[in-house]
Amino acid sequence: MLKWIVERLEGKAEARDTPIGRLPTKASLDVKGLGLTADDLELLLSVDPEVWMEEAALIPADYKKFGDKLPAALWAQHKALLQRLAKAAAVAPKDRASDAVRVAQSA
Repeated sequence: MLKWIVERLEGKAEARDTPIGRLPTKASLDVKGLGLTADDLELLLSVDPEVWMEEAALIPADYKKFGDKLPAALWAQHKALLQRLAKAAAVAPKDRASDAVRVAQSA
């Protein structure tokens, strides 16, 4: 992953846009020696909007601890994240559980 980050900074590695930001493309990651199958890598680089919405729901409790000191831009980013995740959830396939079981069984 660090190699990908450096290569992104140098303009050499590709990324794809997701609801949570830019992620590596499969072709841009060097996974030699990790023993990952193509299916494993696809699952690792997938974004399950419903799971991320659950995680994003935990953020406000921490933000509120900072009160007025928290920059408004962070709240705006959180709201935008929720909107992107909701949009993605409306079009995403719902059968991620079978993917997780398959990867766990192959490990």
